Amino acid sequence: MTEAEMIAALADGQRRGTHTVDPAPYAALGRDAANRIQLGVLDAVGAKVGMLKTAVQADGAGVASPIYGANVGRSGMRLPLANVLGLEVEVGLVLGKDVGPETDVAAAVDHYFTGIEVVGSRFSNRTAAGVNGGLADNMSALGYVIGGEPRRLKDAIDGLTVTLEFADKQIYAAPAKHGFGTVLASVVAYAKAQLPQLPLKAGTIITTGSLCGLVLTDGPGHAVARLGDDVVECDLV
Repeated sequence: MTEAEMIAALADGQRRGTHTVDPAPYAALGRDAANRIQLGVLDAVGAKVGMLKTAVQADGAGVASPIYGANVGRSGMRLPLANVLGLEVEVGLVLGKDVGPETDVAAAVDHYFTGIEVVGSRFSNRTAAGVNGGLADNMSALGYVIGGEPRRLKDAIDGLTVTLEFADKQIYAAPAKHGFGTVLASVVAYAKAQLPQLPLKAGTIITTGSLCGLVLTDGPGHAVARLGDDVVECDLV
C-alpha cells in the first residue's frame, strides 16, 4: 500500500465518519512517513488546524498531531459521535510566544486550561496500527473541548482527582497522573523536533497528554469532566 493510498483511505474515513480502515499496512510505518501521511490527510480533507496534540515516543522524540478546527470548541460544545471511542481529561496551554528548540517553554506559555480530548480513530482496530500508524491517524485526536476559564493552578496537577461522568453515570474517578510525567514534557520534546507545517507559534493551542488514559464511552450522551475544581462539559451527538 503506497503512502498516497494510505492518505486516501484515512481521508475517506474522515469524510464518511467511518472506522473501517485496515490498520495492518500502517503498522510498519516510520515516524517520518507517518508525519507525511497525517499532513497529507489534513490537506486532502481541506481541514484547518484548530490545535495540536503533543506526545513523547518511546525513544524520547517529541511528536505532534493536528486536531481539526471544526472539532475544537469551548465547554458546552456538541461533537458528532462518528468514530468516537472515548474521552481523556487533560491540561493544555496557549503559547504567548514563539517556541524554538532552546526556548524556555514555561516562560512562553500565556495560560493553561483544563480540557477534554475526544478520542476517535478511522482504523477498524487502532491498537493494531502501532505507534506510528497511530501518529498517521492523528494520534486518535478526533476533537477537543477547552475549559471556559484559564487554570488558576496553571500546570499543577499533584493531589487533584480526575472524574468523568457520561450519560448520567460516573465512569472514572482516580488521582490525576500525567502520561508523560509533567504537563510540559511533551511540548518541550516536540519543540526540539517540530514540523514546519505544525510550528509552535504564539497563539498555538496545545494539549499535552492524558491525566487518566482513555476512558471508553458508548453512544451519545452528556460528558462532565472534573479536575479538582475545574469543570468541562460537552455533548456527543
